[in-house]
Amino acid sequence: MNILVVSHEYPPVGGGGANACLFLTKGYVQKGHKVTIVTVWYSGLKEYEVVDGVEIFRVRSKRAQKEHCSFLEMLSYILKALPIADRLQKEKKFEVCQVFFGIPSGLIGWFLKKKYKLPYVIRFGGGDIPGFQERFTIVYKLIGPAIKTIWKNAAALVANSQGLKDMALKFFDKKEIGIIYNGVDTEVFYPLEKAERDEIHILFVSRLIERKGLQYIIPQLNDIQNHVDKKIKLLIVGDGPYRETLEQLAEENHVQKLVQFVGQKDKSEIVPYYQDADLFILPSAREGMPNVVLEAMACGLPIIMTPCEGSKELVEDNGYIVQTNEFQKYIVRLIVDSEKRKKMGAHSRELVNRKFTWNRSTEQYIELLDEKRI
Repeated sequence: MNILVVSHEYPPVGGGGANACLFLTKGYVQKGHKVTIVTVWYSGLKEYEVVDGVEIFRVRSKRAQKEHCSFLEMLSYILKALPIADRLQKEKKFEVCQVFFGIPSGLIGWFLKKKYKLPYVIRFGGGDIPGFQERFTIVYKLIGPAIKTIWKNAAALVANSQGLKDMALKFFDKKEIGIIYNGVDTEVFYPLEKAERDEIHILFVSRLIERKGLQYIIPQLNDIQNHVDKKIKLLIVGDGPYRETLEQLAEENHVQKLVQFVGQKDKSEIVPYYQDADLFILPSAREGMPNVVLEAMACGLPIIMTPCEGSKELVEDNGYIVQTNEFQKYIVRLIVDSEKRKKMGAHSRELVNRKFTWNRSTEQYIELLDEKRI
């Protein structure tokens, strides 16, 4: 197949959705398909290059930060990317277009279908679904009819978890929505044997925003420490606009010695934190299917997370799905029971190998794209 991919985020720009885009496009090429992606340029990147066989066109828009962008920055990307996608379709005669994500790139998919009858498949990421991000509530009300038109005209809609599918159906239930899970690179993320020590490392990895829920966990740390013999340390890997609030919260609750703000780390730097940790927490209010949980599972960690989207698929016998006010209880349970901790960690790795490989996700998408192509 000759595949066009349109995404306003592609590593090193973006988060979990960009990571999925990277692995899927590489996977398509490895399985013999041609892939061209139109994405965003960022300082230090080339406007055109071929990486792992993927032909990458980066457009100069008003993107100011790697990790996130505003709606106006998304609009800037659309205005710059649309004419390039138009030109490339004339030159390369793509058979199908995969869109990451419904907003903003869905508009480009819709345009190409109207002009060239090019079918497009939308892969939802979470934030592109109305109701997921409160900061875009007013914007989504204004553009809601346009989003429904884009979804309606898509050849297929795909969510990465049942929870995300259910959220999408609340907004638009006139079209079938499929599910294809995220994967994780198990050759990069893998467990290491840990020596016995007197300190338990609780790991959190994500962008520091209010939705991720750390503000509910930090005040519990003293009580957790008082219920266990070993020292505890909450390692927070990531950065964002909520960091200052969280640091202040740690001071107010006198738990500065129990918390370490590590800061933002690249993928190559982050693996040792997973391998060194004893358990992983994600007290998030909203997700699609969190890549950080998959990475933690691949590194053999037990998981404690909220009942957000993706939790039902990710947590079976390898951890607990609980509300934030119960995290203390289950963290203590895993700290005092080292055998349970190890057993759940082993189940995490087994579950990843069985259900969440990028090869499996790639094959499912190829089957879908082949079915929908011109």
